[in-house]
Amino acid sequence: MGRLHSALRCLVLGFGVLFLVACASGPAPISPETPEASERSSNVPTPAVPSTKPETPVVSPVDSLLLQARMLRQEGDLPASFARLERALRIAPQRAEVYLELALSHVAAGSPERASASAERGLLYCNGSTCRELRRFIDS
Repeated sequence: MGRLHSALRCLVLGFGVLFLVACASGPAPISPETPEASERSSNVPTPAVPSTKPETPVVSPVDSLLLQARMLRQEGDLPASFARLERALRIAPQRAEVYLELALSHVAAGSPERASASAERGLLYCNGSTCRELRRFIDS
């Protein structure tokens, strides 16, 4: 019985030592500074993460007000159109498009003199086709 007990103890100790040796002699971690780490990371492609949110165009508050003013003018609600344009002017007083919409609304209201004055002011900030459209109100 003593021998069996002794053999069993040696066997348990042997497995314990083997376990410790196996754990201690595993592969050493590669630090990020080693060349192997940089080669390994550069060879592995980064997976693309799909966007979970659909892309919607961003509309500025001024663009939204201009669109509302145009729709209201076309519907014949000129007071509401002018109210939107006044808000747009407070937000972006240097946007020529605001003055163009203002000139169009003044023409719809039967005030060509005010349309011309708005167009002249818009010419200070315009470029390209907006300038041509604003000049139509001044030349007429």
